[in-house]
Amino acid sequence: MGLEKISTKQKNILLERFDSPRLIYTLCREKMAETRILSEKNLDYLEQMKSLQKAERDLCYLEASDIQLITRNDQRFPKPLQNIYMPPLGLYAKGDIALLNAPLKIAIIGSRNPTIAGEKHAQLFARSLSSVGVTIISGLAAGIDGKSHWGSINEIGCTIGVLGTGIDICYPHTNKKLFDMMADKALIVSEFNLGEKPLPYHFPLRNRIISGLSQGVLVIEARKKSGSLITVNHALEQGKNVYVIPGDIGGTNWAGGNQLLKEGAKLVTEPRDILEDYVSQAQANSEISEDDASLEKPLLNTNEQLLFNLIKKGYRTIDELVTYSDLPVNMVNSLLTMMEIEEIISIKYGNIVLI
Repeated sequence: MGLEKISTKQKNILLERFDSPRLIYTLCREKMAETRILSEKNLDYLEQMKSLQKAERDLCYLEASDIQLITRNDQRFPKPLQNIYMPPLGLYAKGDIALLNAPLKIAIIGSRNPTIAGEKHAQLFARSLSSVGVTIISGLAAGIDGKSHWGSINEIGCTIGVLGTGIDICYPHTNKKLFDMMADKALIVSEFNLGEKPLPYHFPLRNRIISGLSQGVLVIEARKKSGSLITVNHALEQGKNVYVIPGDIGGTNWAGGNQLLKEGAKLVTEPRDILEDYVSQAQANSEISEDDASLEKPLLNTNEQLLFNLIKKGYRTIDELVTYSDLPVNMVNSLLTMMEIEEIISIKYGNIVLI
């Protein structure tokens, strides 16, 4: 994980050749030179860094700071990341580790200097998706990233921030409150070693992890040449869904997203446009036979069951469901959206009817 002057690609090749870091550490310079994986300069650097004092200091810091190091052979390491190009050797993680293996994760990415409309879309989509259990992933940068995290951090699905620095560094510092809150009640992760600064090449590397962890990527406000499009390229290589909120055809901030729509990305204008892809997949994979068609359709969670029972009793408006369920109005709206997509209910002129 350390050895910053040796690339992730070189480290992966070494691991493929020798299986374990322990074996690599014990190799003499001559044996390492025979592999032709490292240059003479890299070999000099490796010899200089063979002391374990820094590693021991880092381990003490991790323990004191409640930061976990999840290596590739750890059962908690996310399986989707094992199959991406140049997988990370491991992840430093602080917070709720279980979020790494949440059932549905959507990345939200976009401009660091968004318009008011872009910020509004980011927060709304993040909150609506997360309120029905979707985990939101982004890069904890300024702009769309930050708004997406703020929108989802207090919802069911919560949020994951993937850093372009060491996990002990908050960048940008304006996100310090969000950074601390996510480390406490959500999750922050990084493949970079402790103390690594926000170097320009870190962020394209970080982006492959954002897309790798996600089933789909939502683009909100991206220029034609932006880091967001790097993430999209990774997502396409990984076979992930790409979603775009359309924007002003004359605005440079929206030009990259609009171009993606021309190239076949899915246009979305509301959260259900994203959710329907995964709900339909779940239905297609279900093992319910035609003989079971008379049974009630399965609901995703206890809150949906609560709304289902209230509608069955005759409460047919959103106001009534909010009053009698004691659920927040945004959660009720999101749950109803999911139930409508699943064809459990139909909403006509504000009246909610069971199908």
